[in-house]
Amino acid sequence: MTVKVYALNCGTLEFERRSFFPDSERGVAMRVPVPAFLITHPKGKVLFDTGIHADGFRDPVAHFGKPLAAYFKFFCGAGEGVAAQLRMLGLAPDDVTHVVNSHLHFDHCGCNALFTRAEIIVQAAEMRATRAARDADRRPDRDWEGPLNYRLLEGEHDLFGDGKLVVVPTPGHTAGHQSLRVEAGSGMRLCLTGDACYTQEHLERDLLPSTGAVFNAGDMRHSLGLLRRMRDREGLALVYGHDAAQLRDLRAAPEAFA
Repeated sequence: MTVKVYALNCGTLEFERRSFFPDSERGVAMRVPVPAFLITHPKGKVLFDTGIHADGFRDPVAHFGKPLAAYFKFFCGAGEGVAAQLRMLGLAPDDVTHVVNSHLHFDHCGCNALFTRAEIIVQAAEMRATRAARDADRRPDRDWEGPLNYRLLEGEHDLFGDGKLVVVPTPGHTAGHQSLRVEAGSGMRLCLTGDACYTQEHLERDLLPSTGAVFNAGDMRHSLGLLRRMRDREGLALVYGHDAAQLRDLRAAPEAFA
């Protein structure tokens, strides 16, 4: 078995464009995809992010509370969502051996509870900051909680010891954000950026999102620079966190795009 990468459609979010692009006009909405990615490796099946909890789509107010539900609109069509997308590939959540959460925001860890048999990989800094925000009652989204098998990292980590899947810290958007470098069997070398970089435009313009979406601006700019070096000096293809145009162009599951 060679390493393959599949793009999974986990619904969409709609919100004010200024959240992503602070220089946009007020009152302009944008809709972005919520992806997850399955990477098959001879030693396991790895999921990068898990999307939004199904109850968040069905009843956002009950699941997330009024403020978050008022800011976002949630859309999930037939066959979308991480569980349905895995079924399309002939897989169940129990087949996933590892989950790599880029970070612990609701649209990236919402379905963690499905993966009770997986090792869930998060940076320790991310877990510390998330627990502190919960304890201070600043986090309405609690889908990361539960009796799950978390493995907390302190920095870079080679998942299978062969250089094929390497977790890379890319903090700034959150305290312990991480991205995933992948060397696919096709020869394609790529990095799943998560929210370290929402879109190609953010990278090209060296643009940060609104202050509400930035934990540490200096760290986020440093992470953007790291991703740019991966692309320009190492030749990696970057797969951005919520880039609608790019994700439309990728072959969607059940086909592998890399």
